[in-house]
Amino acid sequence: MSDSKAILLAAAAEQFAKYGPKGTRVQDIVQAAGINERMIYHHFGSKAGLYAAVMREQRALLGAAWWPALEKAVTMDPYPGMQLALGGFFDALLARPQVASLLLHEGLGDSPLALPEGVTGLPGPVRSLYERGQAEGVFAAEVPFEIAYATAVSCLVAMTVFAPRFADLGETGFDTDQPRFRDQVIGQLLNGMTG
Repeated sequence: MSDSKAILLAAAAEQFAKYGPKGTRVQDIVQAAGINERMIYHHFGSKAGLYAAVMREQRALLGAAWWPALEKAVTMDPYPGMQLALGGFFDALLARPQVASLLLHEGLGDSPLALPEGVTGLPGPVRSLYERGQAEGVFAAEVPFEIAYATAVSCLVAMTVFAPRFADLGETGFDTDQPRFRDQVIGQLLNGMTG
């Protein structure tokens, strides 16, 4: 990847995370990047093309950070495996809060999902764990995987963005110890899955 392309992706990710794809101006991206505007069109064709490239790159980075936990999780019993899988996703988000903001903006928008090449559907390792857990009576049999997954991922993305804001309100129930906070959130999700 060329230097100008990488710089534009980083600057655009920051701007899109703050203002969303509609609220972000090309001028703000190029000013933050310190690169001529024509490079956006050279590398990405348009602002929409740049946005799609940012989302694909951020998803790929998130997936790469999450993958080691998923590989290990599928070798475990369903409950601790799901605990590791969801915890690994939350850890990846907490390390990259910008990704959570990008995902929220994307969810509120009307642009097509920009998925990395080869990515289709929901993660197979998580589905496998959940369905195995259902078969063993660990997870609620009446809740389809898609609902359980969407609920868990939505919660983790939202907690990445909103939990610090709740703490700003002076609420004392939010643990400032990140590993403990993570365990509390994942525990709540798993309690819901087990019914």
